[in-house]
Amino acid sequence: MVLLRGFRPANPLGLELHWPTEEIPTYMAYVITDTCTKDELCVEACPVDCIHPKKDEAGFEELKHLMIDPEACIDCGACVPVCPTNSIYTLDELPAELQAFAAANAAYFGK
Repeated sequence: MVLLRGFRPANPLGLELHWPTEEIPTYMAYVITDTCTKDELCVEACPVDCIHPKKDEAGFEELKHLMIDPEACIDCGACVPVCPTNSIYTLDELPAELQAFAAANAAYFGK
């Protein structure tokens, strides 16, 4: 599970709540793994431009795979069917041996 700093659940009753200072888990829709070929088909399919770096962005050559911004992703799934290497998983379906990629995707965006 990905942890985001500063995330606090809604407080619909307006009660005075004291949240812990540690990070609170939040949701990450999709994760790209190391079988990604960086062909950018997912980038083209994404309606919110949350997959980076692109070929014209810094860091493209250095990274072995693309990353999905967990805050910008709207969970539409448009990237999944266009990936020819099946490198994109929902967080719930990410195999245990690939769990490190969820943290890598979030860390790339400073989350």
